Amino acid sequence: MCDIIIAMPDSTHNGKVLFGKNSDRPAYECQVLNFSQGGERGRNEKLQCSYHTIPQSDNVLSTMGCRPYWSWGYETGMNEAGVIGGNVAVFTRSMYLPENRTKPGLTGMELLRLGLERGESAEKAVDIIISFLEKYGQWGSAVQGLDHQEGSYENSFIVTDRCEYWILETSGRKWVAQRERNGVKSISNQLSIQDKWTKSSDKIIEYAHDQEWYHIENNPFNFSLVYSDHEHYSRQVSHIRWKRSSQLLNENKGHIDLICMMGILRDHYENTFLQGPQFNQFLPDFHTLCMHESPSKFTWGNTATSVLVELDPEKDLLPPFWLCYLPPCSGIYLPFFLGVKIPQFVLSPGKKNLEVRKPAEALPDEYRESSLWWRFQRLLDAIKIDPKVRYKEIRIMLDALEKDILKEVNHSFLENNNIKEMEDFLQHEINHLLKKIQLLEKHWNIK
Repeated sequence: MCDIIIAMPDSTHNGKVLFGKNSDRPAYECQVLNFSQGGERGRNEKLQCSYHTIPQSDNVLSTMGCRPYWSWGYETGMNEAGVIGGNVAVFTRSMYLPENRTKPGLTGMELLRLGLERGESAEKAVDIIISFLEKYGQWGSAVQGLDHQEGSYENSFIVTDRCEYWILETSGRKWVAQRERNGVKSISNQLSIQDKWTKSSDKIIEYAHDQEWYHIENNPFNFSLVYSDHEHYSRQVSHIRWKRSSQLLNENKGHIDLICMMGILRDHYENTFLQGPQFNQFLPDFHTLCMHESPSKFTWGNTATSVLVELDPEKDLLPPFWLCYLPPCSGIYLPFFLGVKIPQFVLSPGKKNLEVRKPAEALPDEYRESSLWWRFQRLLDAIKIDPKVRYKEIRIMLDALEKDILKEVNHSFLENNNIKEMEDFLQHEINHLLKKIQLLEKHWNIK
């Protein structure tokens, strides 16, 4: 699953762009931060993806992003030009056409990273994603342990820079893209572009007519209605989340800041007629923006990473990449800076390490003490034993630390990218967090 939210300068409290994404993946599928140094690449160098080996670009941009341990691609990422993007799964009629199922293509995560490594603007990144989509397609499992039949999905994207954002929605090798420069927007696991877009595949309407999905003479064309899969996919798992994120963005329009965005990504329908999860968010009875695994497998899994980025349209300084491992309601947002050394504790997955594999062949990752992601996974499991007490305890600990970090970043680093000071600050905060984690582990008798 996944949800992406964005607020443009006319809608934020300080005239900046705010981008956020919750990446929801199967429980225990480790997803960690990755940094890739840009620059020249060797002549004839090849790039290994899950199903294809593709030509590398002569020169690529430095990127930072969140990648499942088996994947080369990013669920959410940012490049040195200040382009930020994320993908969400969608399900359309095209996925069941034989012409789109002859062989696996590129996953949405791979398409996103390709766009970020080669695109110096949001539009350029979108154009690159489109070019690879049209050439390679996107059918094929993108879920660890699942075959193509069970693990395939298509993709929608939001890609933004300091001036504008693009929504790119795909169906097989077809696509539509819409440019926006103002307002707020959210997307979830369903198509949302209807009868207006900036550009599209050739003959997007005629193709639907040829497939007998749409009769030109009778109805106005609605891309989301015509191309969506109404037979195999129920939008009740996505529509309520999409409406909730849209509601929260619009209610706060003009006053949206990082704290507000964190609250949206941590939402479980609190203060609504649903009253949040019936018992607690660790025993979910709805698909929520902050996703939690259901014992009955009703939900998709857990939010594996949650990311926020605040871009200043007036300055070229690269912003913090605020990252929270696992469901953000029980985690902490930490700031990472492109080009600033990241502690290995943050970058490390579990025992399977980072290696590009076909998802169906990737063995499940396993706990490793030296991995921050897995330490938070273990805390998440421990909360479920006594959620009422333990959730309160972890929030008391993390809220105070997160508040101090936000204050220090706003005071020291938003106007001056001093690399050495950033590295020292980040290492200090990670060490501080680890001590807090160890105290909780001891208090909860986690072994």
